[in-house]
Amino acid sequence: MNPSAIIIAIILLLPASQQSSEGLERKVLSYNPTYEIWFFVPTGRPKSVSDNVKDAYWAARTKGGVCYTDHWFYCKTGEKIEE
Repeated sequence: MNPSAIIIAIILLLPASQQSSEGLERKVLSYNPTYEIWFFVPTGRPKSVSDNVKDAYWAARTKGGVCYTDHWFYCKTGEKIEE
């Protein structure tokens, strides 16, 4: 075997590295009507929730919900929500 074939074989055997999204953890938006606060599951609170995001939340709360990473999107479809 020549050296280039060995290098290619090693590259193909290495697992593909997944893009790290540690800083982009998916957070699911929720609402507490008792205290009228918006919060994320598992933890945290958004700085602000625009009217478009609120409307999207009410429309999608039984259909997968609304999520946030670096932008708002529908959790089930991945479709971006404009703020």
